[in-house]
Amino acid sequence: MRRYEEQILRALANDVRVLSLTQVARTWWSDTKWGRSRAKASMTELDASNWLQIHRSLARRVVELHQPLLSWSPQDETPDFWELSRTLHRRAAKAASMTSFVFASARTVAMFGRGRAPSVKLTQMTHDLHVAEVYLWYRTNGLSARNWISEDRLPRDWPLRARPDATLTNDEGELHRAVEYGGDYPPSRLEELHEGLSSINLKYEIW
Repeated sequence: MRRYEEQILRALANDVRVLSLTQVARTWWSDTKWGRSRAKASMTELDASNWLQIHRSLARRVVELHQPLLSWSPQDETPDFWELSRTLHRRAAKAASMTSFVFASARTVAMFGRGRAPSVKLTQMTHDLHVAEVYLWYRTNGLSARNWISEDRLPRDWPLRARPDATLTNDEGELHRAVEYGGDYPPSRLEELHEGLSSINLKYEIW
């Protein structure tokens, strides 16, 4: 197994539920016809060896993300949830199309996983692919894998009812920030998330 293939498998076993073939190509090869061809060939080999599975599902086109829509810290004012909700609603109205994606097999989770297996749901494909996009942004900008804790690996004693898509820790393992990719959320859901995270003085981002 090549080093970059192991990186992909470890990410799928621990950090993200799914990756599109386009995301795989752009991150580990290149966003070119050659890169997409090499990525598809590599993922097909891993599928044939039962390291991962390739599927297709309806999802909105994954847009490269460069910064969060909202960054909040305990010293900040309460955000305008109505305006943020309108922005999220406009984004969620974009058309969906068939998208090829990969997710970890049981073999990969057993070999490389550090906790519970990721939960793949076809009805959340757009959301989960964009959570992966946020993860890839952080990875590209120097995030160590140990500092990203996905929703599926949050501790069972997580103190809040609301569970963000991921949390970031510092090098001492202390919670530093929560990360959420915003779907078509009403203001009430944004407010609930804010109230929970602010009650434990945790910074958060909504992408």
